[in-house]
Amino acid sequence: MADVHTDLETEADALADLVRAVEPTVLLPVARAIITQLAELTVVARRIVLGIEGFHGTAAPRIVDTGILGDAVTAWRSEHAKATDLLAARQEDIPWPGGPLRPGVLAAAQLTALFARGQDIADAAGVRITRNDSVGHVAYYGIRTRDEVYAGRREPPAEPFRFVLTAPSGEVWRFGPPDAAERITGPAADFCLLFTGRRPIAELAVTATGAEAREWLRLAGARRDPLWTSEAD
Repeated sequence: MADVHTDLETEADALADLVRAVEPTVLLPVARAIITQLAELTVVARRIVLGIEGFHGTAAPRIVDTGILGDAVTAWRSEHAKATDLLAARQEDIPWPGGPLRPGVLAAAQLTALFARGQDIADAAGVRITRNDSVGHVAYYGIRTRDEVYAGRREPPAEPFRFVLTAPSGEVWRFGPPDAAERITGPAADFCLLFTGRRPIAELAVTATGAEAREWLRLAGARRDPLWTSEAD
């Protein structure tokens, strides 16, 4: 698995290439759906730039939709590059709603947004994304923020979970205490599709052992995180 900052660049390049490949053939409703997702990614990147530059209390401006797919790609890639460069150069924690975040954690969050919105774009265009081990950073972010799925519902369980996830390369990633009774297992890409709400559990090969782990799977897909959800979703 590459460094998270490297993966942010390579995955953004891959998504931009995908959009440019389908641009000549997509109809206007699909093009507008893709533009919407790119605009959301642009806002995510601007939030990060504002946070690093000391304006974390300032709302990121909404993106003007010109209706031109190429313009949307260019605007997003420009803002994404700024955010990625600033994250890679940053040493100190970054002010963020809910508390300061380490640069690497916020980079993983940005990559999670890219994973989720990229899936939306692929679905709109009717194409398939081939996942690679960059999903490890996304899985890490999902595991790190495990307790956030309970927000507004109940207190998180006190006991830790064990996560055993299989990377696209076949490598097995293990997180959490080996003797934890509550366990979640399956392909890492499926796990990421679940907690970002991009696929229901019934369509995925993710399984849980223990009542709390099963409840987490049920709640995870309904989580609303501003990095990859919006009122339009």
